[in-house]
Formats: sequence, C-alpha cells, structure tokens
Amino acid sequence: MKKLLLVLAILMVPVPTLATPPEAKPTSSSCKMNLKEWSQQKTETLTITELRERMNTMVACADLSKKHAKHVRAYLEEFYRTHSELANRAFDFITRHGLAEQFGEEENTVSTTQAQSTAGAREQ
Repeated sequence: MKKLLLVLAILMVPVPTLATPPEAKPTSSSCKMNLKEWSQQKTETLTITELRERMNTMVACADLSKKHAKHVRAYLEEFYRTHSELANRAFDFITRHGLAEQFGEEENTVSTTQAQSTAGAREQ
C-alpha cells in the first residue's frame, strides 16, 4: 500500500511542482551543452534521481530561454522524453507489483469524485 501511495504521489504531482528549478541556475551555454549531450543518451540507464535532476534542469533552461521559442521547445521536448521514462518506470512498477487493478479503482474513484464536485460547483 505504501508503494502504491508513493507511485501515485509521483504521478499525481503537477509537472511544475515536480520540476522545480535546480538550486543553481544553469547558464545558456550549459543548457545547450546538456541538451546536446542528454538528447543523444538513452534514459533507460538513468536513476530516478538523475531523471528528476534532468527534468528540473530542462525546465530551468526553458525558462532561461523563454524569448527563443525554438530553444524552449527543444528543452521541453527533452524534459518530456525524460518524463516519459519516469512514467514508464512507474507504470512498470505498478504492473510488476500487481497494483494495476487497485490503481485503476482508486484513480477512477478520484476522477468520479472530482467530476461530481466540478459539476456541483457549476450548478451553484
């Protein structure tokens, strides 16, 4: 149960919260260098900590480059490629530990409850 809650917490955290900027802001040159290097590497060999650090760095780089749409898009594409690896591992964990049914039941309950509360708020 604790494992499921941890996985759900990781998956339910909004991306901006999950990808808080790193403590030291990257420079434009370090962003370009990291993007070039990281986009050529496979994410399957990275640890969870490394995945999160890369995601944080790519969001910070995108923020740093906000005046250059092409650069922002490149950094966010690398962010999402890394995020996909993290999500795949989380779903593999859920499946491997036989938690898929419980995950589905709980998430469907949450979705139904949220939909009902949203509908109720609109009626008022």
